[in-house]
Amino acid sequence: MTSAAFNQNPSKAKKEASERPLVITDHGEAAYVLVSYAEFQANWKAPKTLFSALRDPRADQREFVPERVGFDDRTVEF
Repeated sequence: MTSAAFNQNPSKAKKEASERPLVITDHGEAAYVLVSYAEFQANWKAPKTLFSALRDPRADQREFVPERVGFDDRTVEF
């Protein structure tokens, strides 16, 4: 949506932004993004640590049993 169209009809912009992020352009270049407050809170407001971004939410429900590694069958050449 152009910035002129946004200024003329902000209700339409709010309606579109409630469905998906709305890019507002200024002179043909993306300048702003309008999103619903719920989406803002879920995706941008709370800073994520690397741990929380990569953490598997199901990890607490699964038990991790690493594969046992042995060196009995390996040959070493000198």
